[in-house]
Amino acid sequence: MLGDLIATLDQPEVVDEVLASLAAPIRQRLEMRADEAHMSVPDFAAGAVRDFVERSDDEHWFQLLTLIRQTEEPGLVAVQTILRWVTDPKRSS
Repeated sequence: MLGDLIATLDQPEVVDEVLASLAAPIRQRLEMRADEAHMSVPDFAAGAVRDFVERSDDEHWFQLLTLIRQTEEPGLVAVQTILRWVTDPKRSS
């Protein structure tokens, strides 16, 4: 499911749905990070998720897998979690 969602992150309606599901502070930080990178929010979000998939360590994957096993929407929860981590000023991904 995560792979399917990641594969569709280039589709505006998919990214819009994911972004709408985020808490307001996360969306605001995501907008700020995208602006700093001179990117649109959807492009930044899609890139951040893909970067996580390609570069994250085992600890991050373990944490992510633990979270998604506890939900009925594992793909969405995974992307939400990755974007929360990416925008958290206290956490490096």
